[in-house]
Amino acid sequence: FTAHRNTDGATDFMVEKLHFPSKEAAQELRDEYFLKYHSTAKGLRAAEEDGRLPKLPVGVSLQPGEKRFKPSDLDEYWATNLDFSMLGGPLDERSIETFESLSKSNTQVVGFSNGPRLYVERVLKEIGLARFFEPEKLFGVTDVLPHCKPDRSSFELVLSKVSARPEQCIMVEDSMKNIRAAKALGMKTILIMGKGRKHQSLNKNASLAEATKVGDAPDENDQAVDAAVETVAEIDTI
Repeated sequence: FTAHRNTDGATDFMVEKLHFPSKEAAQELRDEYFLKYHSTAKGLRAAEEDGRLPKLPVGVSLQPGEKRFKPSDLDEYWATNLDFSMLGGPLDERSIETFESLSKSNTQVVGFSNGPRLYVERVLKEIGLARFFEPEKLFGVTDVLPHCKPDRSSFELVLSKVSARPEQCIMVEDSMKNIRAAKALGMKTILIMGKGRKHQSLNKNASLAEATKVGDAPDENDQAVDAAVETVAEIDTI
């Protein structure tokens, strides 16, 4: 699903809404800016500021000061057009039980994604976790722009919204960039490596996903990692 979102999901939007001449041209620019900004939404925003978007078609114009790329447009497009069936439905029973256990404890569960908010809400609904995230404790990139993970300012903004200090938090992540940023702030960290990864048998879907996130492969031996598991279902074993 990650590969689907970062390829067809991104390029279809860029061709249809931003008038890129081809999916190939769109993918090249998306990957260039994602490598630098770690978020498709922030990357496209920066690409417009850099003058890298294609010219507007004849007969199409903007109002003075109007931006061509609007993060809310990407948010709505992803939430309604991605193939969410690729997520495979609700998570397994053990993963759900892990979240149920957290919700019954004094642990404050906060969601923070570099995906836009409506998309994040749709994902959580599809995998059966929506009920564990209160609206005021769920953050998409559209809630923190112009910042995004792993920017220090993005974490500080979320922490201020939920009235928490870094040393009170445990960051659960599958991105090494975000793990390192959280650790630098003073959080404890748990790396989600992906099913089979701790045994060095990365499956095809995980390989495709990593190919769209260059330089961010999980590394449990990194000094910023306090603990590593394959899936969220194993968090309660730490």
